[in-house]
Amino acid sequence: MGHVLSIGHDMIEIERIRYAVERYGERFLQKIYTPEELQYCLRKHNPFPSLAVRFAVKEAVAKALKCGIGAHFLWQSASIVNRTNGAPEIRLDASATRLLRELGGSHTTLSLTHTDKLASAVVLVV
Repeated sequence: MGHVLSIGHDMIEIERIRYAVERYGERFLQKIYTPEELQYCLRKHNPFPSLAVRFAVKEAVAKALKCGIGAHFLWQSASIVNRTNGAPEIRLDASATRLLRELGGSHTTLSLTHTDKLASAVVLVV
């Protein structure tokens, strides 16, 4: 797998995402999530845990890439997709891939989890 070059972690209360969706609606969803992520999350009976954990992954990726969310890393620069076996993986856009390469990394790996109240994600740059 290689050496870990960087790590990012984030945790968020699921209610914060529910509140943001209730308050800002489509504007919030379209700004933060890719169409593929929305399709996956919104088909669930309760989409908020899935939305929250994806939000946490995006924050964790930004931290692992040492850039924060801003000019070079947008909310949709990292998309969480599922492999054919169901395991989640991170898909980076060109700008985020450039940041990854600048750190000397070749790929990312992640672990995500949520309870009924919290969502958490850990991202490694390898």
